[in-house]
This record gives sequence, C-alpha cells and structure tokens, in this order.
Amino acid sequence: MKTARYAAIWMPLFIILSGSATGVVVAQGAKADAPENRFASHSPMRPLPVASSQTTETGTGRFRYVDSEDGDDTNAGGEKSPWKSLAFSLRQLEPGDTLFLREGTYYEKTHLSRSGSEDQPITIRSYPGELAILDGGRREFFEDPKQAWMPNPDGAPGEFISTRTYHDADARRVPTQFLPAAWEPMWGIEEERPLALGHFGDSMVPLHSYRIASDMRATNEFWIGDKHEMRETGIYCGPGLWFNRQTGRIHIRLAHHQMPGLGQQAYRGETDPRKLQLSVSVGFGEEVLRINGVRHVRLQDLVFRGATGSPMIYIYGSQHIELDHLTVYGGFPALLVNASQKLRVTNSALRGLAAPWTSRAHMKYRGTASYQIVFRNDQPRNEDIELAWCEFTDDHDFAFLRYVRNLQFHHNFVDNFNDDGLECGPKLRDHTLFIYQNRIGRCLIPLTQHEIEKDEAPLDHDPDSGVYVYRNVFDMRGGTYKGPPIEPDPAGEFLRSEGHLVGDHGGPVWPVMRVYHNTFLRETPVWRNYFLFGLGAQGMRQNERDVFNNIFVQTDLVPGVTIHGKQAATLREGGNLLWGTNEGPQFKGDLFGKFRSTPLFELSRSVYSPGWTTQDRVADPGFVSLDDQRLLPDGHAVNAGQILPAEWPDPLKQADADQPDSGVLPAGAKPWAIGVNGRLSLFGGSKLAD
Repeated sequence: MKTARYAAIWMPLFIILSGSATGVVVAQGAKADAPENRFASHSPMRPLPVASSQTTETGTGRFRYVDSEDGDDTNAGGEKSPWKSLAFSLRQLEPGDTLFLREGTYYEKTHLSRSGSEDQPITIRSYPGELAILDGGRREFFEDPKQAWMPNPDGAPGEFISTRTYHDADARRVPTQFLPAAWEPMWGIEEERPLALGHFGDSMVPLHSYRIASDMRATNEFWIGDKHEMRETGIYCGPGLWFNRQTGRIHIRLAHHQMPGLGQQAYRGETDPRKLQLSVSVGFGEEVLRINGVRHVRLQDLVFRGATGSPMIYIYGSQHIELDHLTVYGGFPALLVNASQKLRVTNSALRGLAAPWTSRAHMKYRGTASYQIVFRNDQPRNEDIELAWCEFTDDHDFAFLRYVRNLQFHHNFVDNFNDDGLECGPKLRDHTLFIYQNRIGRCLIPLTQHEIEKDEAPLDHDPDSGVYVYRNVFDMRGGTYKGPPIEPDPAGEFLRSEGHLVGDHGGPVWPVMRVYHNTFLRETPVWRNYFLFGLGAQGMRQNERDVFNNIFVQTDLVPGVTIHGKQAATLREGGNLLWGTNEGPQFKGDLFGKFRSTPLFELSRSVYSPGWTTQDRVADPGFVSLDDQRLLPDGHAVNAGQILPAEWPDPLKQADADQPDSGVLPAGAKPWAIGVNGRLSLFGGSKLAD
C-alpha cells in the first residue's frame, strides 16, 4: 500500500517556530525543551518535505507513470501499468507529457534528454499526495542498515565499516563545478578528497565527510595548533564517514560530542549505524540529474539526495527550465548552471552539508568546502535566471552568482552559511544582478567576491550594469560557527561569530553596486568599525557605488565612521540612519564631525555634492521592536531618505510616495512573506498574521 510505504520513508513535517537569529527548529506538537525525542539521530534543522496535492497545468499530452517498486520497463507506462526506472521513463517523453513518479525512492543517477515546447512543456513530478525521492546513494544503508555495517576491530571506539567494498568510488573523475577558493584541483592531496557523504535518514541532518581517518577517530574536539599540525592528534568533527581507498570500505563513527558549549547543537543520538537508516553515497564527479541541451521542461514536488560530493542537479546549455517545489539535500553544489537561459527556481528548499555541530574550519580544512549554487562561465552567458520564494540554508558557501546576466533573486530566505553568502564576483562590464525582498541571515560574509584572475575587471562598464541590492533584511545577529575554540568555552560564544557584511578574497575590483532601502542588523561592530558596515569604505577602487536610505543597527556601540584613503572614490551615499541600541540613547556629540573636518570630506563633494555623511543621521529608527522592523509613524526613519533615480527598480515606490522612508519597509506597509509557499516572515520565524 502506497500510504504505508510512504510512512516508512519519512517522518512528519516539522515547522520553524522561532529563531530569527538562531534558526531553532522545534517539532510540531512537541515540547520545545525536548525536540529530539521523536528521532533516533538528531532533531531536524529545517522542515522535512511532505507530499503535495497541488495540481498543475500539464499540457495536452499524455499522462505517464513510473513506480520504482511495482513498475516494469516492459509495461506501457499507464497508471495501471507503470514503468520502473527513471532512466527508461525519461527517454519515452514527448512534448506535453506529464510523468508522474509514484512514491518511493529511485536509486538512480540519470539524465534528461527530451524537450517540450512553449505550448506543450514536459512536466516531471511526484504523483499528487505522494512523495518521490531521487537518490544517488547506495540503497543498502537505508533499507538494510543491520547488514550494511559491522564493527571495525582495528578502529576507534564506536567505529564501524561497511560489509561491502566500493573500489570504484575512487575513479578520479574530473570536477565540473569550478569553485573559487576551494580545493580544485586538490594538488598533491587528491587521495584526501572526501568520497563518502551522507545524511541521517530520519532527520536529514548531514554527516561529516572526513578527509583523514585520524580526524574521524580523534577524541580531541578543540582547534589546537595549526591546521596542518593537528594531523597527528586529529580533531573530531562530529558523526561522519571516511572512505578507505586501500580497502574500498566506508568507515563510520557516530560518537557523542564532549566539548562544552555545544549545548543542543551537540550530537547525542544513536551511535550504532546498524540501528539507523542512513543516506550514504560514495564517489565523486557524477551528478544525480543532468539536464543538457533541452528546453521547456518543468520539475515539481521532488526530493533529491545522495550526491557524491558532486552536483546534485546540473543544467547545461538548456532553456526554459522550471524547478518548482523541490527539496535538495547536499550536493557540491546542489545546483550547477552553465550556458543556460530562462531558468526559474521557485518554492524550493536547498539544504546544505553543515550539521548543527559543523563549523567553517571543519568544512574548509577537514571536510567538504561546498558551495550550494554555482553559475559557470561557458558561453553563451547564463541569462534571465530567477530564484524566488526559496529557502537556502545550512552550508559552507552559498552562491557563486558572478556569471549571470539579469538575475532576479527575490523573496528568499538565506541562513546559516559559515563562510561566504552571495558571491557577486568582481566587476564585469555588463552583468546585472537584482537582489531584493529577501531575508539574508547568518552568513560570515553575506556579500562577497573573489579574484579569479589578476586584473580581470574592466575599467569601464555599461551604465545600467551592476549589482542592485534593495528592500532586503540582512540580520547577522547570532553569528555563525566559524571554528572550534582552543580551550573550553562552556558559554558557547564560539558558535556566534559575526563576520563582515561585505568582503573580498584576493583584492579584486568590486562590482558596481546600488544598495538602497535595506535594513542591516548586527550585534558587534564590523572590522575596523567601517562606515556603513563596510559599504562606505571597502572595495572602492575603480568602480562606483550608491548607498542610500538604509538603516544600520547594532547592539554594541553606534556604527562608526572609518573611511580610509586620500582620494575620493566614486561613492554616492545619503539618507542612511545609524543606531546602536545600547549606546545610542546615551550618545552625545557629532559622530560625523571629525570626518567632516578632513580633506577627504572636501574631496567627496566633488563626487557627490552634499559630501559623504551630510545626509545621514544617528537616531533610533523607531521599530515596533528589534525583531519586528516595521516603522512606527513617529520614528526617525520616516521621511529620512533621499529621492532616488526613477530608473532604479523598487517594488514599494508607490507605497513610499512622499519623502522616502529609510529602511526596508515604509511606514504603514505590510511585511511580505518569504520562503517556500511564503511560510516565513521577512522579519524571521513564522509568517506574521495580517
């Protein structure tokens, strides 16, 4: 029976109840102080996927069916005679067809080579009311864990090894993703590339992918010494997997954490893998689904898991592709796009490889330094891409967006990336990225760029090009887990490192940026207390930047004015409001006075006639609360902004018709929902009531 089979595949839906800064997830109907009781491993970090009953326009073609358990590829593909394999089924599709996947798990790595047409697209989706899972992993670890593992008599306490061998895992496939600042190629240490990755099957919390056995077997959890010096003592990075190239076996250890300060983020679950369903994949370089050279195809209501340290979904040379209501676990990256146009990703959840106990240092130096989304730069350029109403969470780096023209990134939830957030890339002559109406939470560096080649950025640019960042909430409070402490920290302060709002790697020329009508929230000052959280001071060489009508609020101190240089960069800024919640009420004097007496201030007037800081204010913006950034009608942010160029996009222009208000939301306007089906609020947590 399908319903009974589905119940064994997944646990009930979880919902986010609180945690704009912490990302706490609590079981629906369970007590908040005991969220792990229903799970043998660890409580889920995010909502688990559930079956959808949504209907869809399916064109005028045929309905086709595939069933991984009850199908047969010799059948006709009808509802009563379904096919069995995806590989066979996908080859049979014609324009207008809808392929329904009956619930179950499809352990296949496959490709799509059939196109639809504009008026008759091809649709591939779970059957309504059921949930289909595409898994690139090994089914024995999920379906028969008792027989899949055995104790390792030569290993550390609690270490197990696979009963089968997987010698083909080290096939040395060449990476396709191209990642800046990652280990590509892994010069001299290819034998340390993590080849075994996975998740707990009940909660889909990631397992660590170990590079060396000494880390997996270590009892030490502190970051003692240089990252290279710890090879002998090792550092335990949490429950995880290691692939032994000599024996071809997968090693696993699910030891509990002992380091003080981890609190509820520590692993306290089952330590015997024979008692757990696990999603485990081995190998490298083979995507779970490849979409190459096709047009007018829609994927809906599917779950992806089991990537082998490689792209989960790779879209190359394709047009008019829609990914809707997908849940993607892992992938390196989860989505790789190259030379494609007219791609829409909507109402989807991409969940990365960072477990609650996983830090930047664990992933970057001792595991898999994954990106979640990568746009590559083969020709023609990626163009007309929309990522909307999605949730991107829990990984190392988020998105390498540089090679896109006309990217629409909106109504998304971005949270818990322990390194880079949106990688906009160095200056290009004609790229356009529009980032608006999102909630961007805990990232070590939310806006960043890498230099890939020396002096690659052009001196000139098209006047309408650049990165437009507007009507977003950037909430960096709560910080990220940057790295383990060197000594006990029972308070767990090491879990809450706040990085920079903006930063770069290698000193590239930054892109042209228009940053307006955003609200930025922090607890501690940015590095060097840079002006406008760094937007008014960093990366100003050979570009231009506009920073208008934003609110900058931090808990500790009033955001300062630190601007370096002897020449006026092409910076235009005004209408910004700065506030420190602790120091602000007692603050006396003129925050900008010292700067306005410098030669640099006079030079700034040659770039922007009022001069930098002249149109800015230090004042309480007048939020309903710090966690609800709606403006009170008598707050200082009301009518504090500047009139902006009419050609700059702004969906709330009509709601802010008089003198503009500063910040993300004009006074009296309703906050919009974000995330999958709009289930989250712009201000964090569940959607606010109307």
